[in-house]
Amino acid sequence: MSKGVILAKFATRNEAFIVAEYLGENGILATVMGDDAGGAFAGLTLSKGFTILVPEEDKSLATELLDNPPAAEQE
Repeated sequence: MSKGVILAKFATRNEAFIVAEYLGENGILATVMGDDAGGAFAGLTLSKGFTILVPEEDKSLATELLDNPPAAEQE
């Protein structure tokens, strides 16, 4: 198993999990690390944010996906 490397940091749990889900849909295993006491301190500066880790070999693809998100769908 490869080593996990830091891809990005986010202020909120929701942001981090949205990005992790997006990466997962593109075949990249993403792990979210962080603690906001189960949401009790969400949005407060007590939390140090949430970090997304990806396998080292997938970091360049994950970075490319984050730098070039898909266009919003038109209704």
